[in-house]
This record gives sequence, C-alpha cells and structure tokens, in this order.
Amino acid sequence: MPVSSERIQTKNCRWFLRSCARPFDVDVWIHLGGAVMRRFVPAAVVLATGALAISITAYTQSPRTANPANRAVYGAEQATRGKTLYTQNCRKCHMENLQGNCPAENVRPSAAYVCAAPRTAPPLVGDAFLQRWYSAGDLYARIRWSMPADNVGGLSADDNLAILAYVLQSNGFSAGRELRNDATALKTMVLQEKTKNTNTAVKDSVNDLGISEAYYTEEQAARGKNYYYGACGMCHTAEPNGPNGVNMPHETGLGWHWGNQWRYTVQAGKQWLETNSRISGKPQMWDTVADLYNKIRTSQPAYAVGALSTEQYLGIVAYLLKQNGFPAGKDELTDNLNLMRNMTMEKGYQRLFNGKDLTGWAFVLGANCPPKTEQGCAQTSPGSTFTVSNGILYDTGTPHGYMYPKKKFGPNFTLRAEYRYMPYPGMEDDKDFYGNSGYLLFIEKHDVWPRTLEIQGRSNMEMNINAMDGHAMFTFDDELRKKVRNPAGQWNAVEIVSKGNEVWNYLNGTLLSHVSQHDFPSSGYIGFQAESGPIQYRNIRIKPE
Repeated sequence: MPVSSERIQTKNCRWFLRSCARPFDVDVWIHLGGAVMRRFVPAAVVLATGALAISITAYTQSPRTANPANRAVYGAEQATRGKTLYTQNCRKCHMENLQGNCPAENVRPSAAYVCAAPRTAPPLVGDAFLQRWYSAGDLYARIRWSMPADNVGGLSADDNLAILAYVLQSNGFSAGRELRNDATALKTMVLQEKTKNTNTAVKDSVNDLGISEAYYTEEQAARGKNYYYGACGMCHTAEPNGPNGVNMPHETGLGWHWGNQWRYTVQAGKQWLETNSRISGKPQMWDTVADLYNKIRTSQPAYAVGALSTEQYLGIVAYLLKQNGFPAGKDELTDNLNLMRNMTMEKGYQRLFNGKDLTGWAFVLGANCPPKTEQGCAQTSPGSTFTVSNGILYDTGTPHGYMYPKKKFGPNFTLRAEYRYMPYPGMEDDKDFYGNSGYLLFIEKHDVWPRTLEIQGRSNMEMNINAMDGHAMFTFDDELRKKVRNPAGQWNAVEIVSKGNEVWNYLNGTLLSHVSQHDFPSSGYIGFQAESGPIQYRNIRIKPE
C-alpha cells in the first residue's frame, strides 16, 4: 500500500510557568480498515478522531518494565492519588491525556523548543518530554516550584510527589516503593539513561604542544541541550539565530520580567562570553569552566536554585560550551572543580597545563648545571620536583631548576597563571614566609640559571624585575604590591604581557612593574622556577600574538 505523508506544524507549550518549546513532529500511524497510512497531522485532529486506531510515536513509548537500582519508581497508590490531583490542578493546561495543548508546534526530541505562549502547555509524556530531565529529582523541582501555573508552589510536597508518580506511571515506569521528599534520593532516580560514546575514533582537539582543548563530548552536549531548554529555556536561549531580545513581545511568553520589558537573553557569542567579571585579576566572568559551572549550579534555575542533579548541570554547561565554539572530545565533563579551573574560556588563549599531567612540558633540574643532553649535569625529567594531582601542578622547589613549555614564545604574548604558596608549620603570619619562584622569559640556552629576564615570584618581591646576565630599564611599585598581593594559602593571579621590547607585569589585575627596554632575545622559552620552597600552579595559559 503506498504511504503518503505531509507535514503540518502544531504550536506547543505553556509548560510549568512558561517554559520551552520549538517545533516537534507529531508522527502518526493511522490504521483504516486494512490500509495503513503515515501522516503528520495536528494532535488535536488525531485525538478527536475516535474511530481511528492510532499510535502517536512522538508522545508514547514502550513500557519500562526493568527497574535497575537507580531507575525511577513510585508507589502505585501514590500514582492513583496523583491522577486525581493532576485532574484537579493540571488537566486544564496539559489535557486529560497529558499530551498538552500546543497547537502548531512541531515537537521532536532534542529540539530547542520553548512552549511559553499563554493558554498553551507541552506534553508530559514521551521521549521528547523525558529527555529534558536526567532524574526524577530534576522533574520534581520543576513541578514543585513552578506549578500549577495559576497557583505556583501552592501544593504540598506530598501532593507534588503524587503528581510526579502519576506522570512517571503515564510514561511507562513500573511501580515500586513510594517517592519520598528526599531531594538527594530523587536525583539518583534516572529517567533517561545516558548515551554512551561508542565511536573509538573520537579524538581530542589539541594545541601545538599536544595539550587537549576539549572539555566535553558531543553526546553530553546533546543531552545538555534538552536539559537546558527544560530548565532554563523560558528565560534564556543559547540559539543566537532564534527568538531573543531585551523587549520580547509579551504574547510569546518568553523572557524574565524587567519592569514592562521581557528579556530573553542569548547565552552564546562574544558579548556574553566576554562579560566583565568586575573582579581584579579575573578578566571575564566566565574565566574558566569552573566559573560557569559554579554560577549555574549555585544560582540556577530561578524557580528552584541549586535543585537540579549534577548530571543535569554538567550537561547544561557542556551544551553552552558547544554553543560558544569550544570543541568536543572523547571525555565527558565531570564534577571536578580543580580540573575545571584549568579549562580556560578565554578565546585566543592556549592551555599550557591540562590539569591532569605534564604533557607539553620539559625540565632542567640541578643547581649550577646545564642539561645532561647538552653535556651538563642537570636532569631533564620532572622527578619528584614537578608533579600533578587533582588539577594542581605541585613544585617542591628542590632541587633548583625550572620547567618550560616545549615551544618558544615572543616577542608578543600574554601569559596568565595562578599560583599559591602554602603556610608551613610554626609560621605565625605572612611576614615569616620566604617562598621563592619566578617566571624566566626569553630563554635561549638552558642552564640553572640561564640568561633570562626574570619576573619575580618571590614572596614579598612579586613582579619585581631581575635581569639575569642582561640589562633592563623598568619601574616597580612596591607599595602597591603590598596592597594587592594575597598571603600564603591564597591564590594569586599573574599576568605578563610582552610586546616588542616592553613587558608589563600584573598581580591580581594590578600593574606593578613595567620593563620599558631590555637586551634579551625577542623570543625564547618561558621557565617556571623551582627555587627554595614549594609552590602550586593552575590555569596556566598563553595568548601568542
């Protein structure tokens, strides 16, 4: 029998206090006598045709009979009570059959749809719906704190749990123990299993030092897109070419209220990415992935701050990274803030430290020694001097020497890094601290120590200039240094800007020294000293120009 099809769009959504929808397909198989036709038709038309036996594949799915330990379950009696509560509080928007009221919306999984217009509501059944929530806890937060639309937060926790149980039952989940008002437990009840990356050919994008620039996987970002538009899409969008603006028409239902303006902001692009942090030593608000992750997980979504599961937050961040042009790789973004703090979001900067190992680095270790590879006595392996653990690069300070990226830089570059000295036992205050280190610029011939323009990292001399076996004209503001430095135990941000024959040196966003002229080579290796005491580094990156 020939199959004919045509596509008719339906308008989706007034979901949980105006949420999220853009078109998805209502794919309908119609059984008419012995004939079978596949058509795309308005859901309202399909539902009204009682003589037809139909299967709406965008909304329905096979029953979920298996219940692994982490699978969402509910009490059967709880779901029965939830059906009554749903009828009383939710049916007028989401319909008796939970298929919503969004005519002209073309509903499909993984769409950036936002169902927000007045008198509309999205479906609460089917894969397109379930893919928006990693766990029962994520969905519960949405129901509990933004529903019903005409009585937000007006139902008790038990009533909302019962409604959740009914929604789970309607989506084919098996009954079991009752849902409890335990946010931690609810977040472990998975609604959609994560897709696994089975493509072993996926490789990370790496810079010319072999250091990965990838922070997430394509699969994680795809899940995150669904999570984003489920939890964030009524106020924000990450689609620059879609509807957006600071004064959205009210009939769209999109945006957060700003007086009479409804602002539907774009969380992608140069302007958003480079938002000023207004914090000294932190050039932009999203300086690292950790900044973005912390902002989202501690202050969003607006309807239930911090209420989502870790997986949902990580997926949302992965999606935003993709939308802002950061490459995907073979490993998912994980809930490790120390690693995230080494994931720069500053466009144009290359990572020099990946937070995991010493890829891209070389070493010269041994007092008064050139490298053994150059007929000297210095070791060229990190030994126990330079090690990496949990996102932090540890430098013991002994023996004397330095590590350096395996590439020359200059004359124009901006180097940024964070360092921290740790207090030692018996130290009464920071005046007792004598840690030492430095940044060795324009190295041509390796030695301990080489001919270099050193930017001091020594405690109480930070950003001073030491022209080793050379000459430099410079200024240094020691009084200002005393005001801006952070003591042992706290992180400091270093920025070194080299342009032509000049070098500007900043500590925690404040200019402390300026080399106006020097006689060192125009380019060379950059060394990070091991000298007389332990120091820690993270978020080391460089912008060659």
